[in-house]
Amino acid sequence: MNNCEIIKDLLPLYQENLLSDESKIFVEDHLRTCPECEGLLKDEIQIERKESKPLDFVEKRIKKETRYFTLAIIALLGSILIFIISYLNTPRHIEYEKGLYKVYRSDEIYTVEFNDRVSGIDYTDTEDAIYLDAYSTKYDEIFNKRRLRKSLTFHKDNFKTVLYQNHESMPKMVIGSGEVHQTLLPRLLLGFYARFSLIGFLGLGVLIFLIEKSRKKAISLPIKTLLIGAPLSLFLAIIAIKGLNTPTYYPMTDFKYIAFLALGIYLFLIFLSIARESKLPA
Repeated sequence: MNNCEIIKDLLPLYQENLLSDESKIFVEDHLRTCPECEGLLKDEIQIERKESKPLDFVEKRIKKETRYFTLAIIALLGSILIFIISYLNTPRHIEYEKGLYKVYRSDEIYTVEFNDRVSGIDYTDTEDAIYLDAYSTKYDEIFNKRRLRKSLTFHKDNFKTVLYQNHESMPKMVIGSGEVHQTLLPRLLLGFYARFSLIGFLGLGVLIFLIEKSRKKAISLPIKTLLIGAPLSLFLAIIAIKGLNTPTYYPMTDFKYIAFLALGIYLFLIFLSIARESKLPA
């Protein structure tokens, strides 16, 4: 009986360590005396290693793609959460109406108390007057209807004319007398940032196109996203928070939400581009 034929049948099981002790000893004794079968075992081991390397590469590639896609989803969900928070907490100005506030006078101070529609009070102290601006938020309107009334006090020793700032008409006199001849203008910086970011996005896009055309070689998707994603994210965040009406009376609050939302969109674009790049054939 030809032991070599038996050994060839047993080699796969031997490689997987599935033989009994007796069969394992039988195979090893034969391999020590048969160069042909020993060479066959070595060939099979080399073939297995060659086949496993591409599989390992594919597995690592899939894991990398899944990891960055997961990060992209997390960034997207974070952006949606930031947008919802900004929608609920962004100040919404209240134009003056009868009963919006009451003024109480004593010997030392004036107290301006607003009605329960008001979520907060913003004020600007200029050289000539103090401008009050009352606002509400969607969060308070929906979830915090029973809130304490907001009020401000002014000492008569430090008296200035106090005006209520309307956004659609001239201010209303709160404390003081005479005619009102001035008003505060909205800040236009967000509109400037929106135009600057859009121009930056288009300019970088054209620059990347020209570089690719001159080099006759495409720039990788993550690098493109890294370059043009920042101005695009800022522009999208401004439009999402402010819409097309970019002038703002609450620049710090608006810019805070815009900055966080822009960061979330930027991370989403970057992670998504890396995941997409990992999916492309090498």
